[in-house]
Amino acid sequence: MGNLDKALGFYEDDIKLTKELYAAYPNNVEFKNGLAISYSKLGETHTSLGNLDKALGFYEDDIKLTKELYAAYPNNVSFKNGLAISYYKLGAFSRDNLKDKAKARAYFKQAEILWLELVRDAPQYVQFQKFLGILQREMKALD
Repeated sequence: MGNLDKALGFYEDDIKLTKELYAAYPNNVEFKNGLAISYSKLGETHTSLGNLDKALGFYEDDIKLTKELYAAYPNNVSFKNGLAISYYKLGAFSRDNLKDKAKARAYFKQAEILWLELVRDAPQYVQFQKFLGILQREMKALD
């Protein structure tokens, strides 16, 4: 609703609680996934606030956890989609904030590979096709 400082406070509270839950129950994949999502949200918020170093750190924390989740559960459609989204966000961040088209292209390519597989293997989820279309338009715009 436009109050980024307030949002940041809520996300920081969420991260604190989610870290505690994950530390207490490290085998609970939902806590790990929740932590990854919280990192992503903090990355978005810090990007909007112009704190680019902090944002990048949170995006990197997010992708580390989502890679671990996907590696442990490669057949989990949500984790695979989450990893694709994480790659997409890092690609957009690299393009828009770091002005690094090569890095953006590399992250976008990783997201594309995952979404192509998801579209093929889970066609009932039309959202994957939508994400793939958006991503491919953005990849073409990099050229």
